[in-house]
Order: sequence, then structure tokens, then C-alpha cells
Amino acid sequence: MANQNRARRSLIVLIIAAAGLLLLIILTGENKVQLSPVEDVLRTVLAPAQTAFSSAGRKVQSLVDAVASFYELKAENDYLRKEISFMEQQLVQYQELQKENHRYRKLLQFTEESDHRLLAAEIIARDPSQWFGTITLNRGYLDGVEQEMAVITDRGLVGMISAVSPHSSQVLLVTDPRLQVSAMIQRTRDPVAVGIVESYTKDSANLKITYLSPEARSQPGDMIVTSGLGGVFPKGILIGIVREVDKEQPGMTLSALIEPRVNFNRLEEVLIILNPGKNKVSLPEPRESGKVGEPLS
Repeated sequence: MANQNRARRSLIVLIIAAAGLLLLIILTGENKVQLSPVEDVLRTVLAPAQTAFSSAGRKVQSLVDAVASFYELKAENDYLRKEISFMEQQLVQYQELQKENHRYRKLLQFTEESDHRLLAAEIIARDPSQWFGTITLNRGYLDGVEQEMAVITDRGLVGMISAVSPHSSQVLLVTDPRLQVSAMIQRTRDPVAVGIVESYTKDSANLKITYLSPEARSQPGDMIVTSGLGGVFPKGILIGIVREVDKEQPGMTLSALIEPRVNFNRLEEVLIILNPGKNKVSLPEPRESGKVGEPLS
């Protein structure tokens, strides 16, 4: 019985609410200049709620817009980072090509003044255990390279070909203890000014010239060049500059400390003297081919 009364009351409330809504629609359905009392009361009661819902809606929309903007900015930032990385790589390649071009120009200018037939080669390896001892070139006996050929740059003597394979060769640097070079003081060119250039055990970056006659009158600043004796190194190739003369050395000969003209730490390209006395040169072909040109004949 109680359940039936409760159901009846719910039905009556529902009917009254529906009637109220229907009356509200009828009263507000026409265009009116002035609000009815019911409309005025309803708007007054609902205004705070409408304001709250409207403010919350704007905040939610702002949050959605902010999230969307964040992902757009993140995607744009990732794209710009990739573009910057690509441009940096392009800049590095351009600078490398520019430096390579500058080195080749210097080699070309040097060969135009040389009396030797030269073959350009690139350094492809260094002996890690002997940084100042040996290097490997991308030229071999198929390119005309033979053992005991002199290797130079536009700055001076590098060393001598010590081993050759079909497509590569090994160079024994002048700073290696195994190599000795007959040399002389360029300023005097006197027979007594001839000595032997070899490695300097106290500093592998420098050289020393020994067996100089006391009459050689060597002094700091003297240019040391190859003497041509021995037949391996042509005469007149610059080796280095005298920095200090050991005048207190006992015995019949003197020695001097030499600073090499070639910076062996920065070697990248060299020239191999194929046939002394013939003014010809072989420079690398354009970079795209990845090859080095054959010697001109």
C-alpha cells in the first residue's frame, strides 16, 4: 500500500513538472519585448549557473587549444631541429671542400715551379703505434710508384716510399729513426756543410743534423735542404730550419736541432716524385669520381 502511494506521488510530481515546462514554452515562445515574471525569476535563478558553466566551457576550450598548440609547436620544433642539423652538415662539407680546394691549389702552384714529375696521393692510414713513423697512401705500383721514391709537399720533404702494393704504398717519414737523409746548409752550399739528417730522440716532432764540419758555420735560421747524395732524394728539397747549434759537442763534428717545415700532424695530401727532372704533375680528379688522376705523360 505504501509503495502504491509513493508511485502515485511521483506520477503527480512528474505531471506537474511537465505541465510547468509546457507552460514555460507557451509563455516564452512568442517574441516579447518585456520578460514575463516567470521568465524573469527563472533567468535570475539560473544566471549564476549559466555563468559558471560558460566560464568552465571557456576554460576547457582554452585547455584543448593549448594542448593542440603544444603538439603543433613540438612538431614544428622537431622539424626545425632536423633542418638545423642538415644545414650544419652541409656547412661542414662545404668548409671541408673549401679547405681541400685550397690545398690542391697550393700543390698545383708548387708543381708549376717544380722540375720533377709528380704524382698526387692522399693519406689513407697512419701507423697508430708510430704516429711520426709511417703513413699509407692510396697509390701503388699500378700508378707507377716504386720503392725509395721521394715523397714531398709544397712545404718540403715528407719521407720515402718503403713498401708498395698494387693500389697503395707505405711512406717512411723523415722523422722515423730508420731513415737518414744526406743534407746540406742552403746558405753556404759548401761541401763541409753536408751532414746527415735523422730523427731527434728527445723530441720526435723535430730532427737533427749530425756530422757537420766545424767549418760549416751553421747558425740558427739556416735552411737545411737535401744534398742529392745517395740518389734517393733529389737535390734542393727543403727539410727544415736550424733552431739551435750544439757548439759544445766534443769531437771533430757538430750537430744542430732542426724544425721540420712539414707539419706531420696535419698531412692529408702529398706528392710522389716519379721521375726527377721532368716538370709534370698528376693531380686528383674531381671529388665525385673518388679517384686520383693518372700521371700526365
